[in-house]
Amino acid sequence: MAVTPVPTICGLYTRVSTRNQADTEYSSLETQREKLEAYCKSQDQYIIYRVYEDAGFSADTMNRPALKEMLQDIRTGRISCVLAYKIDRLTRSVKDFHVLMDLFDRHGAKFVSITQSLDTHHPMGRLLRNILLDFAQFEREMTADRTRDKMQQRATKGLWNGGIVPFGYRNEDKRLVRHPEEAPCVQFMFQQFAQDPSLTRLRAELHRRGWLSRSGKQWGKMTLAYILANPVYCGRTQFNDQLFQGEHEALIGEGLYHKVQSLPRDHGRAVTKIQRTFLLKGLLRCSVCQSFMSPHYTQKRRKDQSINRIAYYRCTKTMQHSNSVCTIKALNADAVEHQVVEYLSTLSQQAEWVKVTVEELNRDQKEQVRPLEQEAIRLKASLNRLEREIDRLVRGVGQGTVSVQRLEDEMRRQQQEQHSLETQYQAVQRQIQEHTAREYDSEVVLRNLKNFQRIFAALLPKEKMEVLRCLVRDIIVHPDKLVFNIFELAEVGTSSQERKGWLPGQDSNLRPAG
Repeated sequence: MAVTPVPTICGLYTRVSTRNQADTEYSSLETQREKLEAYCKSQDQYIIYRVYEDAGFSADTMNRPALKEMLQDIRTGRISCVLAYKIDRLTRSVKDFHVLMDLFDRHGAKFVSITQSLDTHHPMGRLLRNILLDFAQFEREMTADRTRDKMQQRATKGLWNGGIVPFGYRNEDKRLVRHPEEAPCVQFMFQQFAQDPSLTRLRAELHRRGWLSRSGKQWGKMTLAYILANPVYCGRTQFNDQLFQGEHEALIGEGLYHKVQSLPRDHGRAVTKIQRTFLLKGLLRCSVCQSFMSPHYTQKRRKDQSINRIAYYRCTKTMQHSNSVCTIKALNADAVEHQVVEYLSTLSQQAEWVKVTVEELNRDQKEQVRPLEQEAIRLKASLNRLEREIDRLVRGVGQGTVSVQRLEDEMRRQQQEQHSLETQYQAVQRQIQEHTAREYDSEVVLRNLKNFQRIFAALLPKEKMEVLRCLVRDIIVHPDKLVFNIFELAEVGTSSQERKGWLPGQDSNLRPAG
C-alpha cells in the first residue's frame, strides 16, 4: 500500500532594507516573493501557508514584525518549512542565525535558501549554511572596519565626519562653516560662563536676550553643558576620544575653552549619599510635559531637629528648564510606588474586566488597520498607473509618436514620483504589520498578573524593580490618575524576559484610558 507523502507547509520570508533597495538582483519584495512561489510550485507537496514581508528592516536585528509572526507560527506548528531567497534575507548575524536554527530544529521546521541550494534537513546543507553565514558576518564586519578607518582618516585631516551639525555652524559640502546668526550666541555662552560659571544663570540670560535653540525652544542645562564641553568650538575635531586640529574656523580661542573646562558646573543641588531603590525609575512619564520622571530627594527638619529625607519623582524637563514648564512637577515616591503595586495586585482579581478590555483592544486594532489597508490599495493603484504610463511611453517611442527626449524627461519625473510612492507604500505596510502583530490574550495577561502578586512581596528591592520592568512598559502620570501600558509576557521572573507586546492605556481606576 502506497504511503501518501506528508505535505510541507511553507512560510515564505522576504525582506528589504534601505541599504539594498538598489540591488538589482533582489531589490523588491515582489521579486523575492515571485521566485519563492515559483520554487514551491516546482517542488512536490509544497504548500504555501503565508508570505511574511519585512519592508525597510535591517538583518542586523531580530526585532522585525513579520519575523516575529513567523517564529510564533513555527512554535504553534502552523508551518514546517521556511523559504528565503538568500540566507542574508533571514539574518546577517551568525549568533542570531544559530538561535533561529535552534528554534527551527526544536519545532521540526527546516530552512531552505532557494538560490544557494541550502536545505537544513541534510548534513551538507547545515555545513554550507554555517560557511555562508560566516562569510556574511565577515563581510559586514569588514564594511564596518572600512567605515571606521575612513572616519579616522577624515578626522586626522581635520574634516567633519557628519552627524548633527554643531550649533554655531552649518554644513556646506560636508564641511563645517561658521553660522552668521548662531556663532555669536556660542561665543557669548563661553564668555558669560567664564565670568559667571552657572548654567542656571547662563540659561536665564540667554532667554532674557531672546536667544533660543535651533529648534526655537528654550535652552536646557544639559544642552548648554554639552556645548561648553565640545572641543569643536576651539577648532578641533574628535574621533574615538582623540582630538585633531580641524580645518573649520574656531569660534573661540583655546585659552577661553580650557578656562571654561576648568570651572565647576553648578547642578543646582548636592548629591545625596542616601541609598534607596526607586522601583519606578525609567517607567514614569509625565502626561503634561512628556518627559520621564527622575528620582530625587528633598529634606525637611523635624521638630527634634533631625533630618527627614523624602524621596520623590520629578519631571526631567523641570530640571533642565524651570518648574513653569510642567504643572505636575513631582510625585511622592513611597505613595506612587505603593499605588502601582496595589493596582497591579488588584488587576489580577478583575478577570472579567481584563477579558472585556482585551477584546476591546483587539477590536480597536482591527479598526485601525482598515484605513491603512485602504491607503495601501490606493498607493498600489498609483504605482500600477505609473507603470502603465511608462509602458505607454515606451510603445510610443517604438511607434514614432513620442520622442526619445520626451521619454527621458518623463522617465526622470515618474521615477521620482515612483520612489516617493514606494516609500509611502512600504511605510504603510510596516504600520499594518505592526498592528496585526498585536493581538492580545487575556489568559496570558491574567496568569502573568497572578504570578506577580504571588512572588513580588518576597523579592529584594532590586529584584522588584526588575520584575516591574518585565511587566510594565511605562506609566503615564496624569493629574488625577495613572495610565499603565502593560507587557503581555508569558511569565514573570526576576530576570529580563522577552517582551511580546503590551496592553496600552490601562487606567488606575480600572477602566480603559480616555
